[in-house]
Amino acid sequence: CAASRQATCGAGCIPVPWLCDGEQQCPDGTDEQCGCESCSVPSVCGAKKVQCPGTHHCIPHWELCDRHQDCEDGWDEEGCPQQPCLPGQWQCRNRVCIVAEWKCNGIDDCGDSSDEDVCAPCPPGMVRCDEGKCILESLMCNDEDDCLDGTDEPSTCGELLVATAHVPGARGSHGNSPVPCLSCAMSLLCLCSARVNIRSGDLYWLAFPHLSCPRTHMPCRDGTECVAQEYVCDGEKDCADGSDEDGCAQLCDTPGQPAPCQSHEYPCGLKTCLNASLVCDSQQDCLDGSDEGGNCSVPCQKPCAHLCYSSPQGPPLTPQRCWCDPGYRLAEDGLTCMDIDECTELGKGPCSQTCLNAPGSYSCGCLAGYQLEPDGHLCKLTGPEPTLLVAMQSEVLSYGLRSGHEEVLLTTDKERVVFSLDYDLMERKVYWMDLATESIRWQGLDSGKKGTLVKGVRSDCIAVDWVGRNLYWTDGAAGQVLAIRLGAAWRGIPEYTVVMDGDLDQPHSLVLQPLAGLLYWSEVGSHPRLMEATMDGSRWRVLLAQGLGWPTALALDLPTWRIFWLDEKMGSIGSARLDGTSVKVLQLGWVQNPFAAAVCEGQLYWSERKAWSVQQVDKASGKNRTVLLKRHGQPHGLQASWPGGGTNGCAKNNGGCAHLCLPNP
Repeated sequence: CAASRQATCGAGCIPVPWLCDGEQQCPDGTDEQCGCESCSVPSVCGAKKVQCPGTHHCIPHWELCDRHQDCEDGWDEEGCPQQPCLPGQWQCRNRVCIVAEWKCNGIDDCGDSSDEDVCAPCPPGMVRCDEGKCILESLMCNDEDDCLDGTDEPSTCGELLVATAHVPGARGSHGNSPVPCLSCAMSLLCLCSARVNIRSGDLYWLAFPHLSCPRTHMPCRDGTECVAQEYVCDGEKDCADGSDEDGCAQLCDTPGQPAPCQSHEYPCGLKTCLNASLVCDSQQDCLDGSDEGGNCSVPCQKPCAHLCYSSPQGPPLTPQRCWCDPGYRLAEDGLTCMDIDECTELGKGPCSQTCLNAPGSYSCGCLAGYQLEPDGHLCKLTGPEPTLLVAMQSEVLSYGLRSGHEEVLLTTDKERVVFSLDYDLMERKVYWMDLATESIRWQGLDSGKKGTLVKGVRSDCIAVDWVGRNLYWTDGAAGQVLAIRLGAAWRGIPEYTVVMDGDLDQPHSLVLQPLAGLLYWSEVGSHPRLMEATMDGSRWRVLLAQGLGWPTALALDLPTWRIFWLDEKMGSIGSARLDGTSVKVLQLGWVQNPFAAAVCEGQLYWSERKAWSVQQVDKASGKNRTVLLKRHGQPHGLQASWPGGGTNGCAKNNGGCAHLCLPNP
């Protein structure tokens, strides 16, 4: 066994943190015989996570020996077993050896679940790598190693060989039958596609059932992929066959179906709409000619509130019909017109910030510090160019979000990693968590002065209250949220206070809304959830507890009053209103190991540790992914500049408090 991270367990090995964790993994129970000092292994990381030596950085066990450096010093990849396992043993994906009989016993003995993953068939449309994990069929032969062992990119990629079909059996079956692929496809029960055998490298025709998409997604017509419902009829072809844009002459109410014509439009026979003023004008405008002839000669005599036009059709459309001006819809009586509230009825919202409805129309507005773009819909920041602050190893970089200009703002000692960070725009100071010294440090960007705010603390995330002049942080191991005055100076005695304690299950990411006196945090313990509390910790509530895996990065979008999160386990980006409603989740393949996130204008930014990059997507659609920064080193903390300002109960004279003032709205 690897001496630094594994313990002997019968004929196999188990991770050290599994000793004395209350669950028996060894057949003889020796891992739970905790009467000796060697069995008592202190850890700040909780069960089945491991702590990088010399830091308080915790990583899940499946990241041990995964051929990627997750600890800053590479400790998680040191001493990994290189030789094949002994007879009677089975090698896990992370190269740990376990007793062969433990495979498929319903218990995660490997620590990366690979001994259980190989027991169940991959979902339809996916294949299993030699190492055990499932990948999408579409990732085969795409010139990228999606399997860790590269077996999805055999040397035969690109050859045009045809083999006999392999048709999956009934749902849940492992069997294959030699039915010709074309026959299956003709029955509309499955699809035909040329694929590569991941083990032999041979090409063959594969028949597989149509994909079963989650309820938030829709299947493409060819059945090879699913796209988010928000992508249907959005003007961009997201399906390879373009079927998500078929029949979308108008904006879509129901995914895949054209919306009904509006009250000022006439329905042509080919699912298109025509302005009502062009009907019965002796000129054919509909392609099928349905807007002319028929009853056009009958005079219009209805008492319509807005307009009355003759119609060429009879029942169900009477010869005369009332029409409404744009921005109105026809009432049930067929005569009067009702105003359309575009601010609430248009699915994605017509304005990027504020929307004001008016009779027959609407107007967009912007918050202080923003100006409306010429398109009348989007708001952009005024003043200096907005920037992104990025913690990259021992440096803090500034990245111009319009110019792309990069600048190193500060550099620490090379052995000290800048972990979580935040920025105080009032005094132009950067605060960051220094894991090596267990301290929160700061540096002025103008003066260059440096200092230590507090020592003897460990945190995954820090956040600055620029209004009340405090700094908050989470302690996942202790299950606490803490706070300290920004003006505090380290004198050897801690001056911080515990804001919340007790019922927190591994608090991780933290964001503040000082203008409302509220804070939000994510919990990544046994029951992941998003939480909200007053900034003094006196009142808290569960914001969201469903559909979460491991929400490791949070960001607030104050102009739209939404909270965003990136979920490492689910591989998704989610958002919701700050009251917990209007939840929206997009599953995106490139969300792998997010650490921190930020929102600015219409974009969502996040640091991706495994890809060593900072990326952006459109915050509403998840589209237009761009890699902004990529360096030799892991990015961690991330913050976007914004106008700031505002006030709360602690802004003036420290709220009358002699020491720490915490807002309580």
